[in-house]
Amino acid sequence: MELFFFTTIYLSYFFLFVAMICGIVKFKKLRDTERWYTYYLIYTFLIEGAVTVSVDFLHATATDHIYPFYIGGVFFILTFLYLKKLNFQKIWLYLIPVLGLVYLVAQLFLNDLNHDYVKVISNIIIFGFAGLALLHEIRKTESDNRFLLADAFIFLYYAVSAFIFILHNKLGNMLISHAYLVWGINNILTCVLYSSFIYTFLRLKK
Repeated sequence: MELFFFTTIYLSYFFLFVAMICGIVKFKKLRDTERWYTYYLIYTFLIEGAVTVSVDFLHATATDHIYPFYIGGVFFILTFLYLKKLNFQKIWLYLIPVLGLVYLVAQLFLNDLNHDYVKVISNIIIFGFAGLALLHEIRKTESDNRFLLADAFIFLYYAVSAFIFILHNKLGNMLISHAYLVWGINNILTCVLYSSFIYTFLRLKK
């Protein structure tokens, strides 16, 4: 299972890198709101890159200090994206995403803050907004959402990821092989998510 875990995690890095490059190449063809998908991919790649460099090259034994930046940054980007797509009023457009930045500041002073709980809450909010966006498109007679597939897999990934993180505190009591299996499945989901971005970017024509 250890081989399965590390194979899937580096495979997810590969798909993330390809998706990011595709987003950058197609950036000028994207609408203003759609560009936030590329920002999401770039930010995620930078975070994953920081973790990989810290562990594999700097031989860091812990990367807990990077974790809050992943949670807060992704929450800010994706909630802003979906609030714009759903045409929320400007007060909500800025108020809700800023909660991600508030968390980044607050965690500097709250040493006993459980980041896994924050992660679960942020995931629930993200897949909630993604679900609303999908319902909004379903109600249309003709959808103009070119990222419908990506939205569907964002909804799926963050829904499943929320469940996995609920179990996160229990993984320490599980056999290491079971833990590798659970996180390997999570890595496969990320591969599917990034593949949906690659497919979407490649089929964009205008």
